[in-house]
Amino acid sequence: MSVAFLARRTVRTSWAAYLGAFVAMAVGVVLIGVTVILIGAVDATLARGVTADQRRQLDDLTSMFGIMSAVALFLALFVVGSTFGFAVATRRRTLGLLRLVGATPRQVRRLILGESAVVALAATVVGSGLATLLTPVALRLPHTLGISDLRLAPPSPWTAWLVAGGCGVSVALLGAWRSSRRAATIPPAAALREATVDRGRLTVGQALIAALSLAAAVAAAILAPRIAPLFTLIFAVLLPEVVVVGLMAVGPLVIPRLTGLLARPFVDHDVTARLARDELRADVRTTTAVAAPVVAISAIAGSMLLALSFSVDWTSAQDRAHLAAPVVVSTTDPGAATALADHPAVAVADVRRTVQLPMGDDDQDVDLVNADAATAARGLSAVQGSLADFRGPVAAVTRSRAIDAETGLGATLHARIDGRPVDLRVVAVVADAPDLYGEVLIPADLAPDLDSGAVTAFVMPRPGLSPDDLARSLKQTLTGPGNEVLAADDWIDRTAAATRRANNLGLTILLGPAGLYSALAIVNATLIGAAQRRRPHQLVRLLGATPRQVRRSALWQAALVTGAGLLLGAATTAFLGWLVRRATTADLAGTGVAVPVTVPWLPLIGIAVVCVALAATAAVTGIRVSRR
Repeated sequence: MSVAFLARRTVRTSWAAYLGAFVAMAVGVVLIGVTVILIGAVDATLARGVTADQRRQLDDLTSMFGIMSAVALFLALFVVGSTFGFAVATRRRTLGLLRLVGATPRQVRRLILGESAVVALAATVVGSGLATLLTPVALRLPHTLGISDLRLAPPSPWTAWLVAGGCGVSVALLGAWRSSRRAATIPPAAALREATVDRGRLTVGQALIAALSLAAAVAAAILAPRIAPLFTLIFAVLLPEVVVVGLMAVGPLVIPRLTGLLARPFVDHDVTARLARDELRADVRTTTAVAAPVVAISAIAGSMLLALSFSVDWTSAQDRAHLAAPVVVSTTDPGAATALADHPAVAVADVRRTVQLPMGDDDQDVDLVNADAATAARGLSAVQGSLADFRGPVAAVTRSRAIDAETGLGATLHARIDGRPVDLRVVAVVADAPDLYGEVLIPADLAPDLDSGAVTAFVMPRPGLSPDDLARSLKQTLTGPGNEVLAADDWIDRTAAATRRANNLGLTILLGPAGLYSALAIVNATLIGAAQRRRPHQLVRLLGATPRQVRRSALWQAALVTGAGLLLGAATTAFLGWLVRRATTADLAGTGVAVPVTVPWLPLIGIAVVCVALAATAAVTGIRVSRR
C-alpha cells in the first residue's frame, strides 16, 4: 500500500481533523490569488495605453499590491503551519497506534506530508475558483474607493491560478514539515495514553530562529538614528514579520506563562479562571497555535498604523522647521503664479511645480525650482554639495533618493526634456521634506514650457507687511475659482490631515484582506482548540461542573490566550514605533522643532476589541457544538 493511497484514505476518514487546515489553506489561496490578479490587472491596464497621471496611479497600485501579496503570503504560511500542528496534535493517539503496529518515524513523516499535500490540492482548487469569482469585485474596488480614476482591465486567470496554486501547495508543505517531524517523534506508547502534558521545550531550530530574530531587532535599533526616516517605513513592513517569527519560536515557553500572569488576579476568586489557566498550561502547543493569528495581525497592523502616524508627525515637523514663508497659495490657474510674482505685497513667490519626465526606464516626478526662492521660502539647503550655481543641466536629489537609487553627489541622471536627451549632473543632496519638494529637483529655467497643472506657491511678504495683511491682500487679488490662500500653519495642518486620510485608505486596502483572513484564522484556531479540549470538558462535567462553569472556562481560555497574543503584538508595535520615533527625532535634532506624537488609539483599540470578540464568540460556539 503506497503512502499516497494511505494519505488519501486517512484524509477521507479523518476529515474533521483537517477541516481547519483546509479552510485556512483555501482562504489563503483566495487571498494570494486575488492579489496576483490585481497585479496582473495593472499590467493589462498599462498595455492599453494611459496618461502620465494614470501611470503614476498604477505605479502606486503596483507598490500597494506588492506589499499586500507579501503580507498575505506571510500570514498564510504562519496560519497554515499552526493549523497543521493542530491536526497532528488531534491525531496523536492514532499516530501512536501506527507506530505500535510497526510504522517507522520516516513513514509517519511521509504520511503527514502526503496528507497535507492532499488537503493543499483540494484547498487550492477551491481557493482558485473563489478567487476567480471575486475578480470582478476586486477590479472595481480601486475605482470605487477613489484611489484611481481607471477601471482595471481583467488579466488572464492562468497566471493567478499558477501562482496561487504553487504558493498554496508550497505553504502547506512548509507548514506541515515541522508538524511531520514532530509526528515522527510520537512514541508507540501514545496509543495507550488518555491525556498528555506538553511541557513546551524549545528545539535547537527554534532557539536559532529566536536568536536570529533578536539579532535583527537589535541591529534595527542600533541603525535607526543613522538612517533616513523614510526608510523606517520599510522597517514597519518587514520587521514585524521577523519579530513575530521570533516570538512564535519561543511561544511554547512565553505564551502559556503569559496567560498565567494574566489569570493571576482572578484564579483565587473564580474557579473557572483557575481551570482555564491550568488547561492552557497543560497543552502549550494548542495554546500557542490559538494565539498565533492574534499575534500576527496585531503586530503587523499595529506597527503599520503607528509607523505611518509617526511619519506624518515627522513630515509636519519638517514643514515647520524648513518653511519660512508665512502664506501658502494653492491654485489651478496658470496665470496665478505670474500674478503672485508681480503683486506689490509679495517679496518672494516660490512656486512649486511638479512635472513628469522620462528618466532612465520610467517616467518620474521632478520638481522645477528656483533655488534662490526655494532657499528663502522653503528652507531648501544642501547637506552635500552646493546650490550656489543651480542652473543649466544639473539636479539635486533628496538624501533618501541618493541612498535608495545610488544617485548621490556627482552622479548623472539621464532624462528627456521636450523630446531631447539631457544628462543632469547631481550637484547637491538636500534633506528630505516630502510635503515641500520631491525627490528630484531641477532648475525651473531648464524646462520653462512644461505644464504642471495645479501649483503651490510659498509666499513671503515685503518688509514691513505682516503675514495677515499679505493673506488679506492675496485673497482680494486671487478671487477666481481654484485659488486658496492659507496661513502656513493651517496649510501644514491640512496637508497632514489629508496625508492621514490617504494613509488610512491605503491601510484599508493593504490590511483589509489580511485582516479578514486573520479574523477567520482566529475563529478557526479557537474552534479547533475547543474541539481538542472536548474530552477534558466532558471529564470536568462528570466531576460536577455545571454547563455554565464549562462555558465560563472556555471564555476565560479565549480571553487569556487572546490577551497574551495582544500583549505580544502590542510589544512589537511599541518597539517599531520606538524605532520610527528614534529616526525622526534624530533627523530633526538641532532644528529646535519638537516632533509631535500622534498615536492612533481608536484603530489600535479596535483591533484588540475585534480579536477578543471573535475569540470569545468562537469559544462559546465550540462549547455548544461539543455538547451536541
